[in-house]
Amino acid sequence: MTINKKISLINFYDLNRSNDDIKWIIVHYVGAVSTAKNNADYFYSTYRGASAHYFVDDKEIWQVVEDNDAAWAIGANKYYTDARNTNSISVEMCCYYMKNGNINVSKDVEEKTIELIKMLMKKYNIDINHVIRHYDATRKNCPAPFVKDEERWNNFKKKLQGQSAGEETTSSDTDNDYEKRVKNWQDTMNLDYDSGLVIDGSFGPACKKEALEHYLYYKMPTTKNEHVRLVQRNLNRLGYAVDVDGSYGPIMENTIKQFQKDHGLTVDGYVGSDTTALLLK
Repeated sequence: MTINKKISLINFYDLNRSNDDIKWIIVHYVGAVSTAKNNADYFYSTYRGASAHYFVDDKEIWQVVEDNDAAWAIGANKYYTDARNTNSISVEMCCYYMKNGNINVSKDVEEKTIELIKMLMKKYNIDINHVIRHYDATRKNCPAPFVKDEERWNNFKKKLQGQSAGEETTSSDTDNDYEKRVKNWQDTMNLDYDSGLVIDGSFGPACKKEALEHYLYYKMPTTKNEHVRLVQRNLNRLGYAVDVDGSYGPIMENTIKQFQKDHGLTVDGYVGSDTTALLLK
């Protein structure tokens, strides 16, 4: 795991902590659309009155405060645990805009954050009960997507404990691969569009309606979200090689048209209900 460094010159407490002084890991989200490098630059040399140790986006991790110093991340008038800036490490997840304008954390950022936190847990001998959300420490609505969706936070912690995706509550041991793919699609639609789909692994009328309402096609500005990533992953699974970058550009359009042609669908480059149903098969 590569960790880039641009250590802030000012936005931290110079404590020279020992490993034993670090007892908590606090999970945050940035709350605005930016990259990890953007944040490293932002906190570098100008007083901001805030900071975190690490910032994670879908491509990179940047460290802004040394582990043995304290970031300015969870200060509050009231606390609900004994986690403080002085005894914790704070990790910020970068965000993207969903189609409905809400801010969310992508699955790629989530997975990269889990990898980082696992490393920190091992390094500082921190158990799962001492990995908490900013919300758990101060009741601040951060990271908001993981406060709104308690199940998502529970699944995040399961992954930190080494449990596989098949052990998450969105799938069961009896699921076949198709059901798991449909559940993943349902979960993604709920995250990107607040679709409110039941995570049941069945591509029924409600799913078809959502697929039609939130169809994908090449347009400017280019659609970029988790929905596109899911389509790209399924195209690769079916032998149609595309980059999994979450962006629906001209290469994606041409690949979808080829997929539609190969499967006897209307060749229009639109990922709607029929195309989605076959992509999940």
